[in-house]
Amino acid sequence: MAFLNPNHRGLAYGDGYMQGAGSCGQFVKLVGNDLFAVNTDSQDKSFGVLIKDYKAGDMPGIFCMGGVYETDVYEGTINAGDDLKVSANGKLTAGVEEGDDVVARAISVSSGTLKFRLLI
Repeated sequence: MAFLNPNHRGLAYGDGYMQGAGSCGQFVKLVGNDLFAVNTDSQDKSFGVLIKDYKAGDMPGIFCMGGVYETDVYEGTINAGDDLKVSANGKLTAGVEEGDDVVARAISVSSGTLKFRLLI
């Protein structure tokens, strides 16, 4: 089961609605007035990361404005110190290229758990 633990959480935003479903640990972007969708484009600006799973139309809890978190929701090989972006599945991944929105920085990866600093 996916998890996102706030070790030192930043601001949590809990207003607006989901356009489509989203899962714990996926990053979302603003797509309208108080309307969010999972961000699947690394060059789009992310708003924050979902606190748990949400259905379309739900009011989501979103961690934003910094903090340190642990999660098992990421893709690919990540090393401590890597800048992170969103993948095509809305998850954290390394391999930032020119034009990508950097959303986090890896602190450590151990036993399938990524600790990261949220930059948005």
